Amino acid sequence: MVSQPTKHRFITGFTGLRALAVICVILYHFNPNLFSGGYLGVPVFLTLSGYLVTDHLISEYSATGNFSYGHFWYKRLKRLYPTLIVMLFVTAAYITLFQRNLLANLWQSVVTNLTYVYNWYEIANGQSYFQNFAGSMSPFTHLWTLAIEGQFYLIWPLITVLLLSIFNKRKHGSLNKRSVFYVAIGLSLLSVILMAVLFKPGADPSRVYYGTDTRMFSILLGAALAVIWPSNRVIKRPNQNQTRFFDITGLLGMIGMLVIVFTVGAQSTFLYHGGMFLFSCFTVLAMWAIVSNASHWNNLMTNPVFDWIGSRSYEIYVYQLPVFVFFGDKFKDVADHQLLYGIIEIILIVVISELSYRFVGNPFAKYNYKSIFSKILSLLSKIRLRGIIFGLIMLLGTLGIFQSTIINPKQANHTKLANHIQENAKEAKSYNKNLAKNIKSGKKVKRSAKDEAQIKKDGLSAAQLKEAQNLSGSAVGDSVMLAGRDDLQKIFPRLYIDAQVSRQSASAVPEIRSLDKKGLLGNNVIIGLGTNGNVSPETVKQIMSTVGSKRQAFWINAHVPTQPWQNQVNDTLNKAAGKYKNLHIIDWNGYVEKHPEWLYSDQAHHNTEGAPKYASFIAQNVLKNANK
Repeated sequence: MVSQPTKHRFITGFTGLRALAVICVILYHFNPNLFSGGYLGVPVFLTLSGYLVTDHLISEYSATGNFSYGHFWYKRLKRLYPTLIVMLFVTAAYITLFQRNLLANLWQSVVTNLTYVYNWYEIANGQSYFQNFAGSMSPFTHLWTLAIEGQFYLIWPLITVLLLSIFNKRKHGSLNKRSVFYVAIGLSLLSVILMAVLFKPGADPSRVYYGTDTRMFSILLGAALAVIWPSNRVIKRPNQNQTRFFDITGLLGMIGMLVIVFTVGAQSTFLYHGGMFLFSCFTVLAMWAIVSNASHWNNLMTNPVFDWIGSRSYEIYVYQLPVFVFFGDKFKDVADHQLLYGIIEIILIVVISELSYRFVGNPFAKYNYKSIFSKILSLLSKIRLRGIIFGLIMLLGTLGIFQSTIINPKQANHTKLANHIQENAKEAKSYNKNLAKNIKSGKKVKRSAKDEAQIKKDGLSAAQLKEAQNLSGSAVGDSVMLAGRDDLQKIFPRLYIDAQVSRQSASAVPEIRSLDKKGLLGNNVIIGLGTNGNVSPETVKQIMSTVGSKRQAFWINAHVPTQPWQNQVNDTLNKAAGKYKNLHIIDWNGYVEKHPEWLYSDQAHHNTEGAPKYASFIAQNVLKNANK
């Protein structure tokens, strides 16, 4: 039996789903290798938002024949804006006092977040979700999702009301909602297609990751579920078959979500070629089982722990990245203290989120703003220590925001490094194009006398230079290798170097195979991967299978002490060296940790002094075991 009460039903299981989603996001930022798909907590938030907003919208329109757009936004802003504003100003205050290298672009970040267009600002300014240079990671990066939700709140109610008014033909006394369902599904499929088309394997996927057009399918799938199964549709007395059906449906959804969370990385081709859409479909199945009230899933997702976390999930989400960013800036040895530092970070996030929920989010969501000016005067007459501290923080944040308006935006991201990497990437394209022709034709490639003199100063002998002159090989790596590409190319003029920003090890496998097919892999293969994430034994196996037994492989181990995966990557490489006789590990980590002056503040990328040291160290190790 199905009943349709008029009152809006609060679905407790959705709070539990929010709790799981925010836990996944935190675990991803804590250790993206162990929880490789934790970032997928975000599509769960988006799908839930799509459902709840559409359900509320259609319910109101069905009951009244109208929808109060202004009241809808008033309620949204009351719930979301106070926490966001305070977080932005508190973060700005911290940056002003303790991390002034992030002042550049601060005011743009604040304004675009308050106007819910921050994701497009990130795209327009080339801000990568997957890579940061020299400790310049923005503490606002994660707020792209709030921008997408804000844009959805702005546009979707107008589309829905328009569709309902145009096709307002009631069937058997009920509102005809099919047009909303068809539009939601149609736009979802268009979004999935756009994601697949715009995604370029091997390149930084941040444009696809941030885009409203490429991510809206999660919200719209939730909206489609709200049309076919609104919250006021409750199976009061489910029979055994109904319970079994929805239990299995929820189980399929949960298992599907968990499998993807633990197996799919944030730069996986599968993710952008339908994997994220599939995850959102699994989320919809789990939501359907919960909202039906016919399964055990709503009870399973309803408990005091999930209720506490879920009710504070918004606060936890907005504050978690600033904590990780600021903590990582002060403590450079995260790789050696993963568990301890992780526990400290989580405690900080929980405490800050609870304070925000108690003193900002919850009270301001219930605040009556109609008499705001008289209440402000009343509050000013009752100022206490807490109010003074809060006022000083807001003042400092405002000061930092105004200071950022006079700072050249080009100072952001340590552009000396970022620009050098961009220049190397441009030079590599033209150089590799000519080099490929010379390799295939057998034409010799010589270095200049000026370059030769400089290389000798960096520690290579004349005999080594002669041997390196004609070395046949290739190098595949990430931004660390790209930063040293020009120095490495001078030593090995016939080395085909393919390095890209934010490249992860698994995404390099197709490129290595492509170089092999084109005849550009050479007799010696240098690999510089592991800065941006874990290296699995399976990835090593795939790369070594392409390299084969007749070539020599040289893998530069990872030096990224601010990240938890450094030691795991290097342990994996050392074990692999014992398995493959032609795999040689270049211990850059052990070498450079004695020379921190060679690195930028992120402790990963070498500076202008360290770049030639990086190149000469690699060359010395390669020449010992190179195939001539």
